[in-house]
Amino acid sequence: MIIGVDTDVLVNWAMQGAPHHHPCRDLIDSEVRGRGNLIGVTTQTVLEFLHICTDPRRFERPLSMAEGFEWARALWNAREVVRIMPKETVVLRTVELMEQYRLGRKRILDTALAATLEAAGVRRLATLNVEDFEVYSFIEVVSPLKR
Repeated sequence: MIIGVDTDVLVNWAMQGAPHHHPCRDLIDSEVRGRGNLIGVTTQTVLEFLHICTDPRRFERPLSMAEGFEWARALWNAREVVRIMPKETVVLRTVELMEQYRLGRKRILDTALAATLEAAGVRRLATLNVEDFEVYSFIEVVSPLKR
């Protein structure tokens, strides 16, 4: 089985100083090693990861751009990772979901992630932002903090 991973989980998993580093590492470890699952990573989450982890306003010791590139490549190429590419239906499905649930502009990227996972047949998502994804009935939300 594949579990999708939101950017916040990837960031906390990678950055030792992040507030939820250990729960995110434990979740990824239990999904991959404990349950034999694969981690579903979208292009969006890898690029957001790179943006956030190299931001000196967010971390006392951010990754350098070179380190960020190295992390992004390693993540994208990991044998435990399934690369999830957005299908051409994702834009219209995102708009449809936004209208259906009356979501505002700050929910665009989360809705696009949900639509991308749905199109790929991924039904579980690890995220710290549980409330942002609970609206989508086709996604089972898994929180590293509620284990």
